[in-house]
Amino acid sequence: MKTKIYLGILSLVMGLTLGLASCSDDDYAINTTPLLTDSSVVTGSADVTPTSATLHGTVSGLEGQSSSAYVTGFNYGAVKDMLFEKVTAIGGEEFTATVTGSLNQTIYYQAYVTLQGKVTYKGEVKSLVLTNARAATGDATQIGANKATLAGSLTDFPTDAESGIMVSGVEGTEIVRAGVRIATDPKGSYTVNVEGLLPNTTYYYVAYLDLGAGVVYGEEKSFTTTNDHVFDLDNDLVDLGLSTKWAKYNVGATSETEIGGLFGFGDMTGFNTSIDPANFASADIYKTANDLVFSAFEGKATMPTIAEFEELFALCDKEWVEVEGVAGYKFTGPNGNSIFMPAAGSRTQATTTGIGVEGCYLSGSINISDNRFAMSYNFNSATATRATTPVYQALAIRAVSTAKNVPFDRTQLYGKWYIDNGQDGEQHVFEGPFTQWGETYNWAIVSNGQPHLADPVHWEMGTDNGWIGYTYGVDYGYMEFLEDGTVNIHRLTDDGAATDEAGTYTIDEENKVIDIDINVLCANTWVAVKSGKLNILSLTSDGLQIALPNNDGYAYSVNYYSQRKAEADTKIPVLLLCASSDGSGTWGADAGRLSPAELAGQHTFTYEGSCSDAMVFALDFQGLMGKYPNTFVRIDEMKCDGNAIKFNANNFFYGDIEGNGNYRVELFNIYGKGAAGGNVLNSAFSNLQNVASDPAFSFNSSLEVTYTVFTDGNGAGVYTPNLATIPDWSGAGTWGYNAGATFEVKYEDFQYSIVNPSFNIKYESTDCAAGSIMTFIEVADLYGFFPGTHATLDNLYLDGTEVTFDATKVLDANESPKYRLELWNCYGSTKAGGCAFGTPDGDVIKELGFSSSMEVKFTFHSLFAVPQW
Repeated sequence: MKTKIYLGILSLVMGLTLGLASCSDDDYAINTTPLLTDSSVVTGSADVTPTSATLHGTVSGLEGQSSSAYVTGFNYGAVKDMLFEKVTAIGGEEFTATVTGSLNQTIYYQAYVTLQGKVTYKGEVKSLVLTNARAATGDATQIGANKATLAGSLTDFPTDAESGIMVSGVEGTEIVRAGVRIATDPKGSYTVNVEGLLPNTTYYYVAYLDLGAGVVYGEEKSFTTTNDHVFDLDNDLVDLGLSTKWAKYNVGATSETEIGGLFGFGDMTGFNTSIDPANFASADIYKTANDLVFSAFEGKATMPTIAEFEELFALCDKEWVEVEGVAGYKFTGPNGNSIFMPAAGSRTQATTTGIGVEGCYLSGSINISDNRFAMSYNFNSATATRATTPVYQALAIRAVSTAKNVPFDRTQLYGKWYIDNGQDGEQHVFEGPFTQWGETYNWAIVSNGQPHLADPVHWEMGTDNGWIGYTYGVDYGYMEFLEDGTVNIHRLTDDGAATDEAGTYTIDEENKVIDIDINVLCANTWVAVKSGKLNILSLTSDGLQIALPNNDGYAYSVNYYSQRKAEADTKIPVLLLCASSDGSGTWGADAGRLSPAELAGQHTFTYEGSCSDAMVFALDFQGLMGKYPNTFVRIDEMKCDGNAIKFNANNFFYGDIEGNGNYRVELFNIYGKGAAGGNVLNSAFSNLQNVASDPAFSFNSSLEVTYTVFTDGNGAGVYTPNLATIPDWSGAGTWGYNAGATFEVKYEDFQYSIVNPSFNIKYESTDCAAGSIMTFIEVADLYGFFPGTHATLDNLYLDGTEVTFDATKVLDANESPKYRLELWNCYGSTKAGGCAFGTPDGDVIKELGFSSSMEVKFTFHSLFAVPQW
């Protein structure tokens, strides 16, 4: 289009009040920016009778201009290219004019706007036909959240015409008449089903009859969809093992095979038929007010970004399939879960194409190179690729969300709560005692992780933010909620002064709001609101966050941890006592602090120092016996200056030796249980006896100790040894025969010993004559506590005859936590070390075969390894 130059008189249209009669040529200004463009004038619809027609047109861009500055009207005629007749219209931005003619006459018409009689802009040429035919719009029925049935009726209509309903998401005669067409065969009365609607949304519709040369319209009506389809975070989202969960179905649908709605970029209803990019969004819309999913699904989900689409297509297995006759892609995620996306096609203006052939899905991302285009993902049976599509092209949308549905359990509130400000040196649940949030934050956003449109506000106010008005690590007391609706608050000031206050509270469980009539425990903050109706942001058995509004757009949650969490998190200090005969060394070095979650299992600590000889050597686990009375701590390895040393743990003492609730492992102690007269009776580090110190234990720079803690059993109890002897894989033999023999691991006077350690087990069978692939004694659970257990085979009798064997090849073994005394095992230690009874024939030791009976005699000698000094 050529640039238009506006001289003096046109400056009136620009709103400049110049007296033209008094202006000289020098007063005329040149303006190179026109008020209108070729798309500013739109030729609209026509309302026809048998002999007349009312023409509609619109103009945009003249807002605020005087009506005297421009003229509107229509050019019309009987031939499309010969519109020689003209009629002036009435109205402003929307204008109409009436023309007359005869029945069945076709008239072509074109809206125009002339500025100051100098410059004219024209709309497109349309046609109408003067007719007796009439269309009437019926009522909407069967209205649901995503569907409705719309009715129309016709009179005096030709059977070769097209009829149906036009639907728009925006009211206004011309907008509705330019809406999406849902066509049907012309009948006296008809209905059409409209799908892909959004919940709780008002739509506008009109019946139509398209005669080819023109369209006859009924009256405009509206309906509002229901809000009875609730997006369920638990059941309507699928975790594919990606960074976000994907919805099971499209927006505007309720099942995976429904196409749902087709939406332009930023189109909030799915029925915008404009092709003007100005009528759509021009920037990223996900997590904004133009995010259709956020609006339709009540803030629980959003549109996907193009990056999330790329992740979906890159990390999932893709397969073109048909589900219930609907073609599309099945995506199977890394975790094995899957979703189905139907080939929903796309729509431009009122024309939909590609259904069942291609899938076109809209993201919430704009094309950064040209904001007239949005980012989308397109696929068909052969290809799948990221694409750019015009913002006006309507595509399917699939929601994404990382939100969850965390249940609210008010019973978790009952009990004592402390501010999580490190008063005991630990952060139990939160990073600090306060968190800054926006004042609109609530349970849905904080606990459920639902998306938030505003700029995220989430600042943990922890140890580095002393200005908040509290002293980090100070005990401010506790807040105790009782089930009867009362609350007791024990407050401590910075200097330790205590007050007690009682109040009442109620809980709005639906909105997760507490209404409390006294100030909550919140230390010395400046926050304005500390009582009344306060949002609960999170609540578990461990942590609680209550938001305190500050009347400045922000809220500051007080972060609490529970009494239960405090008790569960209390750590066990481990102290090392390691002193030489000259008294040097340590009498209580910190060897670690064990949290309850990490307590059971193996641990290692390193002490840097020196010890010339052992006089006092013990590990104290403070308070361990009080919390875990059935405890056992086993020493696994010790290194002096980096070198492993030998030790006889049978000579250690274990337990609450001093009767103070501490668990002690006493390794060498002239003042302890294993001593008399200032001497240790049996050293654990050599074969010395009755000595005041042992130089076999010494280090110059470092001591490293590895130990294992058992909290659910101390190893003491009755154990049952069982004989297993298997001739082959036929099922013969026994996997566990016991003749009633048991033994006891006794824990007495803080040491472990075996009571009745010797056994006879006689097994009778006629199925074992061919030999053995496995023969061993097995004791369940023993090895788990005592991996140094040692037993010997004393005698073996086959069919009543004693058998000679190489005792060095009957081995201690295990199938943890089971202990085994292994005579032969084609999969075990004796396979590599050699059999004590003969040479295997394949996997079989024929020398262990018997025709009637096998009798074994064996003895358990020690629970801990006995080193050879």
